[in-house]
Order: sequence, then structure tokens, then C-alpha cells
Amino acid sequence: MNIYFVRHGQTEENVKHTYFGALECDLNDAGIEQAKSCGEILKDIRFSRVYISERNRTLQTAKIIAPHGEVIKDSRINERDFGVFEGKSYEEIKVLYPEECKSWQEDWKEFSPPTGESYVKFYERVKAFIEHLKTVDEENILVVTHGGVIRTAYCYILDENLDFYWRFASKNGDISVIKYEENFFYIDSIIHV
Repeated sequence: MNIYFVRHGQTEENVKHTYFGALECDLNDAGIEQAKSCGEILKDIRFSRVYISERNRTLQTAKIIAPHGEVIKDSRINERDFGVFEGKSYEEIKVLYPEECKSWQEDWKEFSPPTGESYVKFYERVKAFIEHLKTVDEENILVVTHGGVIRTAYCYILDENLDFYWRFASKNGDISVIKYEENFFYIDSIIHV
């Protein structure tokens, strides 16, 4: 099975470098062009399933890449919920929430922003989605999601080592090809658009 993970196209929140998982925002002009570039690269692949998160930016990206594909919304591939940190830059968080920011730096895996979720909780739901894919009997699947989800999928594939989260980038519009063969996941390629 070939699983094509695509990070949604750029939004204005990406441009502002804010933390936003649950926050809704649309693709900007650059994001639309990134999605079109992905669509061009993937135009000859027939996707039997198209999974997206519950956020508009993934739906917009998927509709450009696979306009005739039926999309399946799955909350397990929503970006991490940053709670009160949503829509704020790291510099703003340091000023507005100094104690919480300190706790975050000391234990990034277990820390949960107020009204948000910890990385460990986030990891568990992404893991559940990846394990679900083992049961899907299809040749090509498109998953349009978020940078944190894709980097977390890499962690799962690389022996569930959460520290690998910081060893990969995932840029807007990137295409990551994950293969599942012989009960084994591996990263086949990462394409920057």
C-alpha cells in the first residue's frame, strides 16, 4: 500500500508563525498554489481513499489535489490542540503564559497547554490512525493533514521514538510517501513542492 501524506497548503497563520491546531483558517494564495503543485505531481495516481482532518485547510487542499475523490474526515489526524496558545506566536506565549511556557520547555511530551492536549495524548491518536491503515486494503491512499501529524507518523514508523519529532521538517505542501508492505511501514520519499 502507498500512503501519500500531504501537509495542507499555507495559511496566514503559517506566515505569522503561530501555534494553531484547532483554529480554523483558510489557504492563502501561496497555499492554493502549493496544493495545485501537489495535484500536478500526483495527477496520475488514482486514490481509492482520501482522508482529511476536520479542518477546512485540509479539505481545501484535498479538493484541489483530488477533486473527484470522496473525502473521509477523521479526527485522529487533526493537528494538536494548543488550547490557550492557539493563534499566538512563541514570543507571545512566553509573555502571556510564562509559567506554562517554562513547564512546556521542561517536559514537552507530557505538558498540556491549558484547555489543550499534551504531545503524548496527540501521539496516541495519530498512532491509532496509522494502525487503522494496516486494516485498509487499498493500493493508494491520500492523507491530507498537518505538519505535526506527519512528523508524529514518522515517530511511529521509526520505532515509536517520540524524540524523532524534532528531526524532521514538514513544510506546507510537502508530500511524504509511506509504504506498508509485509506488515511493515517505511518512509519511501519526501517531496518538497
